Amino acid sequence: MSLLDLLPQTKAEAISDAVAVGAVSSPLWLHETSEMARDLLPWFGIAWLAVQIVVKIHTTYFRVKK
Repeated sequence: MSLLDLLPQTKAEAISDAVAVGAVSSPLWLHETSEMARDLLPWFGIAWLAVQIVVKIHTTYFRVKK
């Protein structure tokens, strides 16, 4: 397996990745939202990226190929 196997392979994965990166970087472009939303959104984005990474590693390396 190579690093290319970890890149998004479907449109859904690519869109989900973009949304998570947008959430993580939201303090840079969301200045006028509530403080709670501005503070929590990056943490939700980081959590979602972690979930995606774990799922991608599991499906790439540990799932039994048919």
